[in-house]
Amino acid sequence: METNYSFSIEDNDTLLLLKKEADKSPRKRALKKMHSSHDEELHTMINVLKKGTYIQPHNHFIKTNVGKTIRKGESFLAIEGKGKIILFDNNGEILKVILMNAEEKTMVWVSAEQFHTIVALSEYFIIFENKTGPWKENEDKFFHAKFPDENESHEELIKHWEEL
Repeated sequence: METNYSFSIEDNDTLLLLKKEADKSPRKRALKKMHSSHDEELHTMINVLKKGTYIQPHNHFIKTNVGKTIRKGESFLAIEGKGKIILFDNNGEILKVILMNAEEKTMVWVSAEQFHTIVALSEYFIIFENKTGPWKENEDKFFHAKFPDENESHEELIKHWEEL
């Protein structure tokens, strides 16, 4: 009986390519999906965030229009550079600022219900991320209404978060 195995091996060459992608991206970031499909139960990714990128605060606790509740906790490991994870309450007030530093091998786990964002402090902040799958575009993130979406002005907000 033949068994089909899937695997992904990434190294510094991958990180260099992702940095180049982030340099060209209007969103100032690039993502490498290491899992084989969006249907996988565990999603493993490398995220390259350039300083100045904006990630709208969000959580992964979604109630769908058919009454289904989706909970997706996620974990992060800093692998290059420095950044922050900022946790917010339901009113958009800052609960905690967590400094992440690759030299210190900082790891963070965020529960599905917790609103959060990620801020790059160095030119590139690279994180390894695991999150519960599967991924469906309208069932992955619940964005906090208090904060601008990615298409709106957010530069002053990023500067404020960098200074925290």
